[in-house]
Amino acid sequence: MKKLVRDKIPEFAHYATYRELAPAEIEPALKQKLIEETNEVLAAKTEENLIEELGDVYEVILAYLKFKNVDQETFLKQVNKKRALKGGFSKFLEMNWEK
Repeated sequence: MKKLVRDKIPEFAHYATYRELAPAEIEPALKQKLIEETNEVLAAKTEENLIEELGDVYEVILAYLKFKNVDQETFLKQVNKKRALKGGFSKFLEMNWEK
């Protein structure tokens, strides 16, 4: 199995081999890692595990922003702009529509 892992994993997971990804491989790996971590959020069984997995999603997002050379301030400005336009998720509204 191949997957993107945190930088310090090779220090203690000696059963695997590691290589640095080529630039063209990074973005697809980040997208796949985001899916993997999101699935782990869905599967979390305890509050502690949920928080840990949300932290992993956050780390992947930070790595993706760094890869795309987008600083957190620019990113948060975009987040806030969209929140001002469309709102956040504080009301927990569910939309139901017929296609």
